[in-house]
Amino acid sequence: MDDSTFTTSIPARKAAVCIINAARERGYINGPLITAPELGEIEKQLFMKMFAALPGSDRITNCSLETEQMSSLFTFVFAKAAETAAQLYEGVEKVELETDGMFSLSVPIAAGELLNSYSADLDFPTVCLERFLELSEEEDFSEPFYSLFEALKWCFRISFHIFWDYLEQQS
Repeated sequence: MDDSTFTTSIPARKAAVCIINAARERGYINGPLITAPELGEIEKQLFMKMFAALPGSDRITNCSLETEQMSSLFTFVFAKAAETAAQLYEGVEKVELETDGMFSLSVPIAAGELLNSYSADLDFPTVCLERFLELSEEEDFSEPFYSLFEALKWCFRISFHIFWDYLEQQS
């Protein structure tokens, strides 16, 4: 297997960069991202569940999402990042995330009072959506779901960073 097997498409990279740049511009990240060893597997399981929950049998070509649905997805991964940060911070060994509320405009955050309150003041999922939509107007995404899911992955990763950093500052 050569290295090209693990490359990301150029449009997906652009989607990732637009989310990272938005986070930097808004001051959500100022240095390296905070991460946890378990985060990769948690993210993988969550995104596999999300992808499976998309409507349509051929989720890449026959599924289209409205702006409200994409907004829900960004809010959803933001909420799931808060839940992940809260559970890992509390020492939970196996974090299980479900897709309930994935397309709800008001995704509940089960991350405890501290993070629930803090998250209410953050506009990061909205910023991510706006930047992704701007990029979508500029780019001709041949595989829009790959680019969307790459943007969602970076929204999740950066949101985890935001919440973990906040938890550390509070202790």
